[in-house]
Amino acid sequence: MIKILPGGTSAILKYGLKPTRSIRTRGRLGEGAKEHTFEVGPTELQTAWRDKRIETVLKVGSELYIRSLALEFHFRSPRHRGEIAVWTESYSDIFTVGRFKSIPGTLSETCAREGAWALWLSESPDADGLLFKQSPPADYPIRFHCRPGAKTLIISWEINRIFNEGETLNLPIVGMSRGNADRLVKSWRREWKASSGREMSRDRRAGWCGGSEIQAPKDLREILGSIRNNKIKVNWFALGPDYALETGDWLTPTDAFKDRMGSFSRTISEHKMIPGLRFAPFLVSRKSALASENRDWLVKISNGSPVMVPGYAGERDLSFVLDVTRPEVLAHISRTLSIMRDKWGFRTFFLERIGDSAVPGIRSDNRIGVGNLMKTAAAAVREALGHKVLLIASGLPLLTTPDVWDSQVMAPSSDLFAGYNSRRKRRTAMSIASAHLHRSPWNESAWINSSGLLPMNMFKEVSGSAARSLMNAVMLSSGLVSLAGDPRELDIETIDTVKEFLKLFDQCRKGRLGIAPNIGGGRTEPLVVRNSRGWIALFNLSERKKEVRLDRDRLKTALGLSSPLSAGDGTVFNSPEIHVALPPRGHRLFRG
Repeated sequence: MIKILPGGTSAILKYGLKPTRSIRTRGRLGEGAKEHTFEVGPTELQTAWRDKRIETVLKVGSELYIRSLALEFHFRSPRHRGEIAVWTESYSDIFTVGRFKSIPGTLSETCAREGAWALWLSESPDADGLLFKQSPPADYPIRFHCRPGAKTLIISWEINRIFNEGETLNLPIVGMSRGNADRLVKSWRREWKASSGREMSRDRRAGWCGGSEIQAPKDLREILGSIRNNKIKVNWFALGPDYALETGDWLTPTDAFKDRMGSFSRTISEHKMIPGLRFAPFLVSRKSALASENRDWLVKISNGSPVMVPGYAGERDLSFVLDVTRPEVLAHISRTLSIMRDKWGFRTFFLERIGDSAVPGIRSDNRIGVGNLMKTAAAAVREALGHKVLLIASGLPLLTTPDVWDSQVMAPSSDLFAGYNSRRKRRTAMSIASAHLHRSPWNESAWINSSGLLPMNMFKEVSGSAARSLMNAVMLSSGLVSLAGDPRELDIETIDTVKEFLKLFDQCRKGRLGIAPNIGGGRTEPLVVRNSRGWIALFNLSERKKEVRLDRDRLKTALGLSSPLSAGDGTVFNSPEIHVALPPRGHRLFRG
């Protein structure tokens, strides 16, 4: 049984904007020591370990910008470090690939795990373990970092705000419970689903995002005509950020788009698609008119200079971020979105880099934490656009605003899937495939999952097994699909693949998904995934070739399946036991 040790507990304070500093203080807190006060630099952390929760109160002795606070625990287990099982959800839409991979919803016995919102820790996958969780709301998100080798667990609160001298803050409670992973995680998810309490739209699930290939009205007409003539069934089409003169000047189109945005919207509607836009509402280019004319609208560092973040959509030039605590910024966002909806006629909004609204920095109101900054940003968007539009958010920590967005994107859109020749690209594709499958329980409750933009080269035969596995994971998990690329360049075979993908996706989204992990034993074995519409897939998420042995008893107990499997090529597996070979990063799809 996993036991948290009271001795050797540390409190860690990270503070300052530029540079960032860190202070660590050791103390005694855990199952044997119920309360302790940590003196950490100019702060005091009063902690209490109750039966089912950890309570923490922060007291600040002098004015200070605090980035995060953390408690580091040591734990004891009778098992070898390679047998300790860790499950965690992921914080954002970017997953670490490689040895220290952080794929949400999966159990690991081999490496350190990072995540947020909830973590389950046990001596083995089948034993009872400890679940540490954050319940709604997420005003200050809780992150977890577990290192089975060192047998340490770090629980940290993301703060990112200024505190005045003598200010006190009750940090979010860390809930604790002991038991089976499946039962505890399902109960935790129900808490968040109940906090949303909204009905999800079951339509508008497939769309197409345009990009730099649209340089003139002629390009848009040809692309829309190609989608229609090839009978590729998508519900909406969104123009990309290249329509704007600069990032942030979203109401100032380039010469090719000037005074034509309403016309472009009507053109999309005439092709039987809902018109949309894809852009980053809180990002501002250093070359933009907005940055030049409204310097005081930007998030700043302590010397008064604007905070700089990576450029938009792979641009090398750094960008600024709007301060959402300023009323004039919220008014600007409201006016911009209202014009896009009412004057230009757009009804779908694929909004990127939403998490930048909570970037560390000095704001007009410095008392608002990370979670409330993103809630303020999300609420401003929804209030401006209303509830009849489709809102898709990218670059957003998952549980900060689950009741605002219709869909949350799982991977950044900036050229992530362009090419699969590198090992890192293949690993990333498989990480997202695994995350898409394991996050499917959130679909149609708190939000709808989207993998990010799926480019046309992903559907070509030469794309490789990782791309095809990702494509089928998206299809089976039935979230939201966003295609990208120039359909004018597609050959007949690729068009047929895209159409078949959308056809099967439409079938699957009317069903439910079941996952039977580790059907062959061990945490690196393939997943067996079943959609109740009759599709079954075996996914090999590793870099090595695998063979899966399935018998009727396993299929029936794990997935409730008693009928024979069909491979689609005339082969029917109806013997008591079948063996299926899976290539690295590959899968097999069956009817059952």
